[in-house]
Amino acid sequence: MTAAVTGVDHVVIGVADLDRAAATYRRLGFTLSSRARHSAAMGTANHTIMLEHDYFELLAVLTTTDRNARWREALRRGEGVVGVAAATPSAAAAREAWRAAGFDPGEVVAFSRPVERPGGVRTEARFETVSLPKDTLPALSLFACEQLTREAVWLPELMSHSNTVVAIRKLSLSVSDPVAASRQWARAFPGSATSSIAGGMRIRLPRHAIDFLEAEVAGQRYRLGRPLDHAKCVALDFGVRSMDACWEALAQGRVKAEPDGDGIAIRADEACGVAITMAPASSPV
Repeated sequence: MTAAVTGVDHVVIGVADLDRAAATYRRLGFTLSSRARHSAAMGTANHTIMLEHDYFELLAVLTTTDRNARWREALRRGEGVVGVAAATPSAAAAREAWRAAGFDPGEVVAFSRPVERPGGVRTEARFETVSLPKDTLPALSLFACEQLTREAVWLPELMSHSNTVVAIRKLSLSVSDPVAASRQWARAFPGSATSSIAGGMRIRLPRHAIDFLEAEVAGQRYRLGRPLDHAKCVALDFGVRSMDACWEALAQGRVKAEPDGDGIAIRADEACGVAITMAPASSPV
């Protein structure tokens, strides 16, 4: 892949009620960061769930601002995965790489959030991001995120989870045209590999896969009840270190989970609008 866009940094799950969502993901066996409020211009707050090389966040809109319009619009269609952050060593370089690929990215934006650590220690996590315009890609917003203070984000006390999840392995998107969607997304991740799969297409990144599934296939695979009439990320696949420990954590949280091959399936209504699968981290995607 290009040195400017190197894969997936994190995934954004939009939620209507941050406290309720936090309780839900704790029941799923995840360790959450303290609630953090972004700047007034961002108008959002979050909890992060840190994994070995990537992470995901629960994000809620607190006040209406210009900079959270895309999140508000996505949430009007319901909770779930609303955005993906591409990993980059330089937001400015990612912006130029996307311009070279024929996109029209916005300007680089800097922001921060407070980080509370044990013992009352308080520090700051700082980022620079650049976003592609709304509706550039089907299903999700994409932005590149330069981590300026990795030591304030990947904190040791946040990286151990009772469900033993260690990584995001795959995102699954329901789209009307998997071929066209995969081509668009592949342009946004220069150097990614594209292949056909049953019911759709896949692009593969260094540590992740993104599947683009026909709506009917996605509906059946993730038990959505009916095919979606709009593009959406419908599922996240996680790699776990111990399946026995994962089952135990879910049982303690009283989560409705079902066997899924050698893994575990959790329906979207148990996880704030996104279906979850958990499988051994060593198994192929």
